[in-house]
Amino acid sequence: MPRPMRVKIFMDSTASAVEGQVNAWLDSLKSATIIKTDTTATAGAGKSGDGAGPAIVVTIWYEPSSN
Repeated sequence: MPRPMRVKIFMDSTASAVEGQVNAWLDSLKSATIIKTDTTATAGAGKSGDGAGPAIVVTIWYEPSSN
């Protein structure tokens, strides 16, 4: 039976914050096979001056280890 594929999504307004989230998640995994990754940068929603900024979204599709 095939292993279930999972999706992990990370989002923040700075690349360094997203990098830290991804690295912490990878460190917490025992083992996984990464199938696909996707990175998207979007403009923030809201009106000018309300503190809304850009968003960087990293999506990772993976299969956890069978152990």
